[in-house]
Amino acid sequence: MGRHRFLSAVFELSFPTILARHPGAYTIPSKHMSHQLNRLPLVSFAAVLFAGCSQTHNPTTHYSTGPLVITKARIWTGDDANPEATCLVIKDGAFTYVGNDQSEATRLAGANAIHHDANSARIIPGMIDSHLHLISGGLQLSRIQLRDVPNRDAFVAAIAERAKKTPKGEWILGGRWSTESWPDPAQPCKEWIDAVTPNNPVLLSRMDGHGALANSVALKLAGITRDGPPDPPGGAVERDAVTRVPTGLLKEAAIRLVAQHIPPASDREMDAALRAAMHEANRHGLTGVHTMSPWTDVAMLDRADQSGTLTLRTRVFVMEDDWRPFINKVKSHTDTERVRIRGFKQFMDGSLGSRTAYMAAAFTDNPPGQTRCCGLLRELMRREQPSGEISENLDGSHFDALCTAACNAGYSPAVHSIGDQAIHLVLDEYERVLRGSISDTGKTGKPKFADPGWRPRVEHAQHLQPDDIPRFAKIGVVASMQPFHKADDGRYAETAIGPERCKTSYAFRSLLDAGAHVAFGSDWPVVTLNPFTGIHSAVTGRTLDGKTFVPEQNITVAEAITCYTSGAAYAAGDEGTLGKVKVGFAADFVILNQDPFTIPVNDLDKITVRETYVGGVRVWPSR
Repeated sequence: MGRHRFLSAVFELSFPTILARHPGAYTIPSKHMSHQLNRLPLVSFAAVLFAGCSQTHNPTTHYSTGPLVITKARIWTGDDANPEATCLVIKDGAFTYVGNDQSEATRLAGANAIHHDANSARIIPGMIDSHLHLISGGLQLSRIQLRDVPNRDAFVAAIAERAKKTPKGEWILGGRWSTESWPDPAQPCKEWIDAVTPNNPVLLSRMDGHGALANSVALKLAGITRDGPPDPPGGAVERDAVTRVPTGLLKEAAIRLVAQHIPPASDREMDAALRAAMHEANRHGLTGVHTMSPWTDVAMLDRADQSGTLTLRTRVFVMEDDWRPFINKVKSHTDTERVRIRGFKQFMDGSLGSRTAYMAAAFTDNPPGQTRCCGLLRELMRREQPSGEISENLDGSHFDALCTAACNAGYSPAVHSIGDQAIHLVLDEYERVLRGSISDTGKTGKPKFADPGWRPRVEHAQHLQPDDIPRFAKIGVVASMQPFHKADDGRYAETAIGPERCKTSYAFRSLLDAGAHVAFGSDWPVVTLNPFTGIHSAVTGRTLDGKTFVPEQNITVAEAITCYTSGAAYAAGDEGTLGKVKVGFAADFVILNQDPFTIPVNDLDKITVRETYVGGVRVWPSR
């Protein structure tokens, strides 16, 4: 099985060199662990599930439509020059009129136009998720969902119910479990589920993908016993401290020991996953996405585009270990309005929940004996030898090489960075690029950017050093953030990093006030892709356990929607055509069942979508 079906590879711990230069840090290679389980195959019932989706969601078979007039609406345009309107006209997939004169709209549309009375409904621009994993999310839709189970009993009962419906010998996959909000937050072990899954191997990922639970059947298939195999570099098989028997919990690279025994999904299953993902996105008001995906996903997107069934504008950030072998492939790709490759994705560190985010200072809740631990740095910061090999030395030359190659080809680097020091290192690199200290010739001089839409990005940007906040605006770096993560991390962030550092966590207010470009997304399937849950988190600061986290970083409803519309459009170089209800822009818009500007803010996450249009064609509900 190809490694890109896993979106992961082996992590590697290396203490001596790292501790000498970065006390408290570990290092791991930059491979795609956090979404590896999503690339594994669908179980047998998936065909039934996706067949059901295809019956209820039949996307349009063409991208053009006749003139459309919408009247009696309350339109929030996102256009400062024309912020509110009641009528709009669409021709050839673009807005040709946005205003308040119904007679003029009717005249401009012509005699053959379709007329739609919005009945005073709120219309906003089509929303764009600036960070998700589209096909991986589609695969996850058919699998067991454990994110919202409230306790151990419900966890076991849900798995038992799935096992009853799963043929003997087939894998039970999915998960996205998290125990932090349970009355007893103890981590699960194989003994919890062995009795209810005696005939099926099980591998269930933790919410953030940095850990997984395997049952005894799966451990046996992988040959994992009290005697071995040894932990892989950068991973750990959790074992009982006395007996050395595996508990079933696998961390980081150790997940692959089990995952490699699962057959990959077929192209047919992946195409079905894409259809399911589009359905899920459209019904929540998404008209576009920035998908962090391996190169192999592009072919599936192209097939849907060529068949006229792609109901999302997709901007791809190719998620590969080394960008350089893919640059010529990307340059030869024929971009369209629906499928464009905008950059490359890599990892600088891990996550706060797993204590692998790379921080400038140690975590405040480090266990005894690990008091200096401040997270994990990925291979991206290592030294690249002339031979191409990567050494233990952390001089950033590997990042320089990748960033230079991408930038000089006109593609945006998008680097996963959650910890404050990881973000600092990425900003340092972008600053070097933009002031011309590196170039494709090896000489000082400004890199040859092939595309004016080049947008360097920090993905997640969750915990910031105060002095780095203005640097986003100064350097021109996009903060690509996922506000619903705030509702999750806010439950334990102060325990992990202390109240002082939390003041600039999820710093939406501070970044916008500094003039930075902020784009919102979800990181689906880590959490729901419903943008209204993200808007709710950004506006209220409410956490999943009902508390409020750093409310001083809350923003307004209009600002949050902007981050999902024109802010996200900017992040992919689409600010001239997407993200606003404006004459000349693509006719992507959403009609809502509730008005986010009048509804109580605590109900923002309850907003539902009446209709979603892409290029003037209704994609939700489907025709």
